[in-house]
Amino acid sequence: MKNFNLIIKACFAISLSFFSIYGFSQEIQNTETLISVIGTGDIMLGSNYPTDASLPVHDGRELLSNAKDILRDADITFGNLEGCFLDKGGNIKKCQNKCYFFRMPDRYVNYLIDAGYDLISIANNHMSDFGAPGRENTVKVLREAGLNYAGLENVCETSIFEIDGIKYGFCGFAPNTGTVKITNIENAKKTVTYLKSECDIVIVSFHGGAEGKENNRVTRKTEIYLSQNRGNVYEFAHAVIDAGADIVFGHGPHVVRAAELYKDRFIIYSMGNFCTSGTFNISGINGYAPIVKVFVDKSGKFVKGQIFSFLQKDKTGPVFDQNNNAAKEIKRLTELDFPQTDLVISDEGIIERKSKTTALFDNLENQQDSLQTNMSDSAVIQNIIEFSKQFLGVPYRWGAKGVKSFDCSGFTSFVFDNFGYKIGANCVAQIQQGMRVILEELKIGDLIFFKGRNDKSNKVGHVGIVISNDENGNVQFIHACRRGVTIDELNKSLYYKRRYITGLRIVNES
Repeated sequence: MKNFNLIIKACFAISLSFFSIYGFSQEIQNTETLISVIGTGDIMLGSNYPTDASLPVHDGRELLSNAKDILRDADITFGNLEGCFLDKGGNIKKCQNKCYFFRMPDRYVNYLIDAGYDLISIANNHMSDFGAPGRENTVKVLREAGLNYAGLENVCETSIFEIDGIKYGFCGFAPNTGTVKITNIENAKKTVTYLKSECDIVIVSFHGGAEGKENNRVTRKTEIYLSQNRGNVYEFAHAVIDAGADIVFGHGPHVVRAAELYKDRFIIYSMGNFCTSGTFNISGINGYAPIVKVFVDKSGKFVKGQIFSFLQKDKTGPVFDQNNNAAKEIKRLTELDFPQTDLVISDEGIIERKSKTTALFDNLENQQDSLQTNMSDSAVIQNIIEFSKQFLGVPYRWGAKGVKSFDCSGFTSFVFDNFGYKIGANCVAQIQQGMRVILEELKIGDLIFFKGRNDKSNKVGHVGIVISNDENGNVQFIHACRRGVTIDELNKSLYYKRRYITGLRIVNES
């Protein structure tokens, strides 16, 4: 019976996939209606500190020459300015650890303009290398050059501008002195909500996460580096998209990180270094310098993209990499950190999206094959968890049963039904199934039940699926809530912790 059910569902998924793929291909063909946005990582074009002798050859004029044809070919081109513009002077920062100081000559702003940059983040750890004089002069230089910029607290927290009839909003965040803080997520959400109310497309930049090649993974936790809180970049990126952001460009670790599609919006967690002349380490993966081009529709929804792989060479700036190392590394990390994301990245750097219905068919087909080979119960449980995660980011709608939207019980019933387990269509029916399990004994694949939003009621009103429970009782569960399908942790959510009712075991491990 289970296999028969899966065959029927797979046939249904095939028909859905055909229409979804056809519709998507039609959308891609209308490229002229799309908005193209390019993002690059850290830019430090050469420092005149301690003397002008530290500046690059030819006064830096050729640093961006190998990339500018691509950089110019977008509606918006963004980069992170890793240092201040200041010809001389400034208040040199003090620090306990080894310090680097980056002070670019004012005239170097012309190299950014010539290369096609429109939008600059000045929220990062080197913007205050020369104190307030450096920050103030950088703002002055960018403003007079006609570039759009943001990222300094109480100075330039947002930027709103219009190009070709499209109104853009931009904000930048970092954990550092003088910047708008990545660690204040509530403020970030308010900022983005405001920008979305005023603009068509909202672009968010963050300079966060621990640094170095050993920190190239998205941990989904708060990252500490040199005793500093560098933010929880996963939580931050999802929060700003929830608030209305359309594209999130990350940088800061000095190496590339994974990309993700969340609620149809594009996130890349680090674009690494792009053009950093002088004392930066550009050996191995530290030298990967991608140009990430994203196409979105006029609502901000991701349609397609391209990673152009460059390598940094000492004193010459980035050069095109025929081996596509940056694209291959972002592809590898994306598959490791976000295996269920709706993004597909080729070795050549082409970024496409895989429709939910196509993914559903693939997964159902795999489940059918597995069940036909007498999969063990423990393997079934693991597949249930992996299957459920592919719907992360799918929006919430009361009464919805999938696949474009879910409510809580619609999500759990849909997931278990695809493995042949009929658990009822609502929370009241589902809590009467299976075997009750106390909190301490919850295992992956168990259902977890909560009271409704009314604290005075003891009736079940919400349900999720347990995806982990460690030795300290930290229960993580995936569920459909007003934020869409997401993962929460019981110990970190007072709202759910005080509403917990019971657990329920549907599949017993053999």
